Amino acid sequence: MGIRMGLVIQACVLIFVVSSQSVKPPKIYFLHVTSEVDYRFAKTVVTSKVVNKEPTASEAVFDLTLPNEAFITAFKLTINGKEIEGKVKEKEQAKQEFEAAKAKGQSAGHIVAKPRETNKFQIQVNVAAQEKVTFVLTYRELLKRTNGLYNHVIYINPGQVVDDLKINVFIKESSNITIIKTPQIRNELLPEGPEGTNKLAVVDRISPTKAFVSYEPSPLEQESGISGQFIVQYDVDRSNDAGDLLFMDGYFVHFLAPEGIEPMPMDIIFVLDKSGSMGRTKMDQLKESMMKILGDVKAEDKIFIMAFESSLHYWKQEFVQATPENIMASKNYVNNINSGGGTNIDLALKEGIKRLTQISGNKGRAPVLVFLTDGEATVGETNTERILENLKRENEAEIPIFSLAFGQGADFDIVKRVAAQNNGFGRKIYEDSDAALQIAGFYKEISTVLMKNVSFNYIDGTLYDTEVTTTKFNTYFKGSEMVVAGKVKDLNKLQSGLTVNGTGVGNREIEIPVPRMWCTILPWPPRPPMPFTTPTPPVTTRNPSIMEKLWAYLTIKQLLKDKDALDSTNEIKTLNDKIIQLSLKYQFVTPLTSMVVTLPDQTKANPSEVQTSEKNRETADLAGLSSIPNLRASMPMNFPRMSFNKNLNLPGASMQMGGVAAPAFNNLMAIAPPRAPPRGWRNPFPTTTRPPFTTRTTTLKTTTTTISSRPIVRKLEKSQIPSFGITLPGLETPLCFDLPMNQSKVYNLMSSSSPAKVFKMNGRSGHDMIDRITVTEDVQTVSYDAQPTDASKTPVFQTLLETTSLVARNTPLGLQFLANFPARNNDINGILALFKDYSGTLVDILIESGEFVAYVNIESSSGALTVLKATTKEFGDGICYYLDSGTLQQFYTNISQFEVTS
Repeated sequence: MGIRMGLVIQACVLIFVVSSQSVKPPKIYFLHVTSEVDYRFAKTVVTSKVVNKEPTASEAVFDLTLPNEAFITAFKLTINGKEIEGKVKEKEQAKQEFEAAKAKGQSAGHIVAKPRETNKFQIQVNVAAQEKVTFVLTYRELLKRTNGLYNHVIYINPGQVVDDLKINVFIKESSNITIIKTPQIRNELLPEGPEGTNKLAVVDRISPTKAFVSYEPSPLEQESGISGQFIVQYDVDRSNDAGDLLFMDGYFVHFLAPEGIEPMPMDIIFVLDKSGSMGRTKMDQLKESMMKILGDVKAEDKIFIMAFESSLHYWKQEFVQATPENIMASKNYVNNINSGGGTNIDLALKEGIKRLTQISGNKGRAPVLVFLTDGEATVGETNTERILENLKRENEAEIPIFSLAFGQGADFDIVKRVAAQNNGFGRKIYEDSDAALQIAGFYKEISTVLMKNVSFNYIDGTLYDTEVTTTKFNTYFKGSEMVVAGKVKDLNKLQSGLTVNGTGVGNREIEIPVPRMWCTILPWPPRPPMPFTTPTPPVTTRNPSIMEKLWAYLTIKQLLKDKDALDSTNEIKTLNDKIIQLSLKYQFVTPLTSMVVTLPDQTKANPSEVQTSEKNRETADLAGLSSIPNLRASMPMNFPRMSFNKNLNLPGASMQMGGVAAPAFNNLMAIAPPRAPPRGWRNPFPTTTRPPFTTRTTTLKTTTTTISSRPIVRKLEKSQIPSFGITLPGLETPLCFDLPMNQSKVYNLMSSSSPAKVFKMNGRSGHDMIDRITVTEDVQTVSYDAQPTDASKTPVFQTLLETTSLVARNTPLGLQFLANFPARNNDINGILALFKDYSGTLVDILIESGEFVAYVNIESSSGALTVLKATTKEFGDGICYYLDSGTLQQFYTNISQFEVTS
């Protein structure tokens, strides 16, 4: 039987395949995804570890598919204790090296991207008996703002239960994060209606501009394997129209998404393919989507519907106002469209532009053409270059065209080039059950125009003119974002302010001033998180900053789009040279570069390179590809719509859907009897949805979460639940830890030596955590037992000792404790008191070796400073900074000192 491990980030698919009928496949025992989002620019590190537990060697295939929106920057394989790294090279050179490795019988992997294909990578590895292999993939992408939210999508499919499965996302922004949420796990199909909330995701607001999201299921919670998209959605404060202007190490980026602008009335023409190939399912899906779209057209808009095959067919001969009566009539027309005839793309596009041009003189209205086809041009002009040239002559008004390629037979090349040449964008629509939702979602993105002809006007001499991305935008849609990046020549001039101009309703000029000193200057290089006792070695190579890499990323994206709109060979070659130069300098795998990985002989497995064209790729997805040598099971190399087909059957191979989840507790809603909260009580366990902090005057968005009446009992393991947490002055997030306590032993957890109040809490250690506490207050002694099945997370006990608060509450494995020290307290003793003399500050959270690491400064009352290095873990309804046993030895030298004898 074959088995597959897959992982998609946005649309990145990671697949680990082993094919053998005589031995069990290597086990995936570790799968971590860490994503660091700095100012909307995400760096994602995927680390997968497998082990072959069998007494014989087994062959593994590691396969990757990456969408055009993300660029691979690094790939590393560790096998037999040796690290092998991939190298990004010019595509033709990489291909030659790949072929040479094949000729020598070496194992090699080749990541290659083409304009009409997603990137592909494949490497086959012999995994020796009892051997472990580690794969590490790194890539970058700029999160796109759509419908008012940045969406970070992670699709995981390990195909088996993984002992250590985790996703961590750390978001750092320059403006306050106003909303952050995690919808329910989504399969590959778009949902209809509200998605709900992922109750297992932990969302922690570290500060107004920083958030941490964790998603970590135990093996029990994974059942047979989790499948779906884990999604983080967020937005930032938009109260100031000037946007975010950031500068770092000579480069800048300007994010702008102004709100409060009156929407422009639109003149919309829908050019719909009704040729013979649109019959049956496609036509039904088109009609369904148009019902949704026409229902969303605003009353102030005007619409025109034209269907085409070999000839043209009209609903009406003029644009009509979107009144309820006209919308109803337009729906009836669409419902009665029948398919048949050829595909005359040239005629349809020219006529659509002609009709829009005739009324585009209407002041203050936004013209938009939406073009949908499922095939290639078969009637009239069929040459793509001449179709584009004809359209260019017709569209002197530069009306934006938004194109949809419907189904696997569609000519996505012409659809993409039509959009790029005419200030729009192209989108591929897949023939799945959610096709109508795909089309309707596409229209929602462009349904509200706020401004036309937007230009960013920087003072002359501010920037290097040849090293800046586009500063002009044909159309700005509500819920989207305009981004400009470049190299700064004069920072003082950038700080002097600028203006952004555009045209709004009634052709009214809209000016958005960016005031003086609005630019935020970010330090580079960042300060080291820990003090160094030895001199730092001199830097011999320049490490590009985040802002420079973002500029390079955006520049390559723009050059690729510009190339789609060109027909001159010389101009295309010039752009290709620029793309290659930037790709090699910044180590991006782009459509003109590739990555090659060559393995030593001891890990040799038959290499292969699989390339399929855009037109036949989806057919190969369903049928499976047989070009991988020595594999009994064929496997699909790419999956439509960034996902796996639900009912895909492969001969000789089994495919399971898998995914990732993370714990979260319900909000603390009530206090358990018999104790009432003391006066001045503050719940020390943070909730998953703390109100966002803000320093600007703004109305923050909120979300409503529906909690089921029957809470879900978590199936967590001890490694996921720290026993103790302590919040120090100056540190919102708790430090947390475990201690090597002996089962059935009783320990002094906290006691007070204050003469004003006698207090003692002792705890009996159970199998995993403390299972019973005995509390003495003044002369009364009461015992409380853990209730692991209590999913409400109601506190078992809580108290306030002067300024120190203490909470004990249930987990599925026993009791968890949090002591909150808002100020130093010398009257407290016990396990929870050893940090009582310290205050703390968070230095930073960084990705190290694929994991998030928090650096925390703690300072004693004597002024002694200690830097703690901690990992992030779930704690209560949020996260904590987990201190390992080595770090704890600085404070807890002998656990037996806290033992209490009967």
